[in-house]
Amino acid sequence: MPRLTSVQTTLLLPPALICAVLLFVGGPGPESLRSVRYGWVAGHLVCFVLWSYLYLSWRSHLSVRRLLAEVVLFCFVAGGMTEILQSLVGREPSWQDVYNDVLGGLVAVLFLSPQRKQLLAPTRYALQFGLLLIVLWGLIPLSRAVVDDVVSHYQFPLLSGFEACLEDTRWGGKSRRLVDRDLAYEGERSLRVKLVAGRYPGVFLNHFPSDWRGYAAFQMYVHNPQEEVFELHLRVHDHHHRLNDNVHRDRFNTTLLLEPGWNRVRVMLAEIAGSPRGRDLDLQRVAGVGLFAVYLEHPQIIHIDAVRLLTHEEVVLDD
Repeated sequence: MPRLTSVQTTLLLPPALICAVLLFVGGPGPESLRSVRYGWVAGHLVCFVLWSYLYLSWRSHLSVRRLLAEVVLFCFVAGGMTEILQSLVGREPSWQDVYNDVLGGLVAVLFLSPQRKQLLAPTRYALQFGLLLIVLWGLIPLSRAVVDDVVSHYQFPLLSGFEACLEDTRWGGKSRRLVDRDLAYEGERSLRVKLVAGRYPGVFLNHFPSDWRGYAAFQMYVHNPQEEVFELHLRVHDHHHRLNDNVHRDRFNTTLLLEPGWNRVRVMLAEIAGSPRGRDLDLQRVAGVGLFAVYLEHPQIIHIDAVRLLTHEEVVLDD
């Protein structure tokens, strides 16, 4: 591989230095979209493709096998040191980042270096194909997040109706979840939630447009398949709540007594905003909605559907 010309070096060094800075400055926060967070992780791969390409030019006299060994070692050591340094400036170290760093180095050697042609064609193509599959597999979470973030934006003020694919990925919690085609309040699908036995099993809506200003109420439908009333708790919190140690009094909380069958759950946003003690919940930065039980002796199943915000006009007409 020929050494880079001064022009090529001039073009490549600025983005390489920018990548180095971005490893320690900026980056997604707790309010960032999933697609931004996954994209930032994938950025490690891009960063080390660039750095490895510069390294390959410097070591252009070596064989492809020696380059593979050196680049993998370089990416592992440099990536590991980066994670250690990140932990010193308040960033969370991750083995996933180091893994992506090494993948970036392998991409540079097997796809960009002229020395790759030293490998027999069948071997080279097999390695490239395998590496490409690994990279594409690793990009699936990013692709899914991008698609659902876009869908979520266009669905709003519907937060989840479960008619579009990937909507269940917006939810988490101590429960087992799947989209059910056999039972729905509206449309053809709902979210079937199996609450596990133990303390605080629940289901949480974690990914959605966070600015709820201009709306009047939060509404969802919950199906109780039991023959007796089932008690659950509803909570809503904003991003400030995470900075306040997630204390109970710093969010909206209410108890729900679910009758058998479908139950409409509606809470006015003014009530949600006024719930935290000593402050107003920030309706511009709502961070999560949860349904949970305090304790369950046995697993319980519920269904959730038609989770949305309502305007003042919709509340008046519905009443």
